[in-house]
Amino acid sequence: MSEEETIEEDEIIIRNYRTSDYTATLEILQQLHNEFDIGLDEDKWKKSSGLRQFKPNLKRITLIAELKETGDVIGMGMVEAVKNTLGRYIGYLDNWAVHKDYIGKKVGKILADRAVQILVSWGCESVRINIGWGEQSRKLIEVFKKSGFNPILIVLEKKLEQDN
Repeated sequence: MSEEETIEEDEIIIRNYRTSDYTATLEILQQLHNEFDIGLDEDKWKKSSGLRQFKPNLKRITLIAELKETGDVIGMGMVEAVKNTLGRYIGYLDNWAVHKDYIGKKVGKILADRAVQILVSWGCESVRINIGWGEQSRKLIEVFKKSGFNPILIVLEKKLEQDN
């Protein structure tokens, strides 16, 4: 596949995360971490594996983009709906990542479109995406603006040392 080619929606299966996806999703996150230092902790990712599976009455799932032809996992994203203090359901897209060979080929957009459909079905009034600050932030913001997302918050974080 050339760099200019994009993936068509009918070439991908969007499905719920399965525990058998652990290795593939870890590899995708490691690629992202190596490039952008996203704070990946493999032990914590492994311990939270059960949180990625669909559970009835809990508005949180992890979507997987699987290439129909090969069955390879090429993207992932966590979808969650949270009721805020004003009683509004806000949808969140988190841990969004695409395999390095498929970045720029619309896999993330296909995943996000499906996630938005799910959030609408859950009664969400808006969708938020948290983006890590760094060199790629401005580029990502421009990409998301094309899909109707607008920056509304700046969040500052201080890392705390933990006693082990």
